[in-house]
Amino acid sequence: MSFLILTACSEQTKVDKYGIAWEKNLRIAFEHAKKENKNVMIMAVSKGCGWCKKMKQKTLSHPKVAKRLENYILVQADRETPSQKEQLPPFNHVPILFFMTPNKEVIDNMRGYYEVEDFLEYLNEIEDV
Repeated sequence: MSFLILTACSEQTKVDKYGIAWEKNLRIAFEHAKKENKNVMIMAVSKGCGWCKKMKQKTLSHPKVAKRLENYILVQADRETPSQKEQLPPFNHVPILFFMTPNKEVIDNMRGYYEVEDFLEYLNEIEDV
């Protein structure tokens, strides 16, 4: 089963094979977040990470989750790209999701794979803060 997530994309946005529109540039992502008054969700991944693929394929592309993520600017960062990793808080394992304000303040982070309902519950918790 696959889902298509339609979002408005800028030239800096890339839609992956799961239909998720990821901003390609962290600096631009935070600029958009300020303009749109949205928080930023950064997913740090690495090539060959099965849990990263599963998180995107099973959870982030699910229609209920995709709807909720419309409230965020989404960025995918490669852990193996130094210029991307050095712009993030320290971390060792992927996948890891950082939820940040438009001013780059960390709201929270979550590491690992989450099922759809657990991820939605997590979003409820951090959005109530």
